[in-house]
Amino acid sequence: MQPLQSWRSNHPLCQSGCTWVALCLWVLVGNVTAVAQGSGGAAGSSGSRTNTGTNSIRGKVFLPSGLTPEQRLRVVLEISTGGIAAETFTDSVGNFDFRSVANNNYRVTIYTDQRLFETTQETLEVYGNFARTYNVQIYLREKWADTLQSKDKMLSVADTQEAPKSAKKLYEKGLKLAREGKPQEAVGPLKEALQAFPAYMNALNKLGEQHLRLAQPAEAQALFERALAVNDKFALPHINLGILLLNLKRVPEAIKELETGNNLDDSFPMGHVQLGLALMLVEPLDYERVEKEFKRALQIAGKEIPQAHLHLFNLYTRHKEYQKALTQLDEYLKDAPNTPEAEVVRQKRDALRKVAGSR
Repeated sequence: MQPLQSWRSNHPLCQSGCTWVALCLWVLVGNVTAVAQGSGGAAGSSGSRTNTGTNSIRGKVFLPSGLTPEQRLRVVLEISTGGIAAETFTDSVGNFDFRSVANNNYRVTIYTDQRLFETTQETLEVYGNFARTYNVQIYLREKWADTLQSKDKMLSVADTQEAPKSAKKLYEKGLKLAREGKPQEAVGPLKEALQAFPAYMNALNKLGEQHLRLAQPAEAQALFERALAVNDKFALPHINLGILLLNLKRVPEAIKELETGNNLDDSFPMGHVQLGLALMLVEPLDYERVEKEFKRALQIAGKEIPQAHLHLFNLYTRHKEYQKALTQLDEYLKDAPNTPEAEVVRQKRDALRKVAGSR
């Protein structure tokens, strides 16, 4: 984490007088969606942990692009073993806080808006004999975009797999629900499809995606690995597993899976975006390779994946290439002028122009 903090503190935009919120270079890596580690009691449980009930949790939310949300987002404090302890809303720059928090294991959850980001969670252990303030940052995961691919997509090994008609019918039902943004409803028919045909690669991968959307990474990982056990030449489970591992901060493993998936099928833009984000966390930074991945995603999907411009912006500002960075903000606004992030991007562009102009 130190390289990121050092970059922020020395960044000229942070040193100018503007109200700049540094764009996070981590984006999805900070968006850990792992389920709670271990089991704690209900709020107010005692035992070896004295229940002070006077702790506080303060946090900040970042959109998938690294910007802070303008709209207020609902933040739920959940007890790891079940139940809601409290809920609140972010302010105009993504800050939130919970007060009078008892010792326990918690999940801080922000549920999907069905447009920009997926349901995202951070786990937190609150304990001790004295009141403390716990700080947490939540980087929202980008809305699932597995359907984004080039028109010349390769025919995968899963597409040529023979499956019983009954299983195909159930898979199509689950696929329709998944595309409608209903992961919980899609789980049922996809499981039934696998009961009819346990080696159904498309169903295994699609069910894994639904569990990932539902912030259930262990279940998702098991399904992606099952699909690869049937045939490891199936690109999508490699890419999905890479995204999952990146969310869990297992960067080298994530890079390996993403590279494998992209080599098998180069037509999935999210595979290139996620590989670029993973490579951004490796020191020393391979600038040309990161740039190549983000540009490849834009080449495939164009206006359908404008966030790639913001990732390139992060790369260029990190290297103090401010004119290139400005071009990426202009391109983002040209491709996505009416998104909830657009006004914030305009403000950042104006601030960067002042900094770039003074150099």
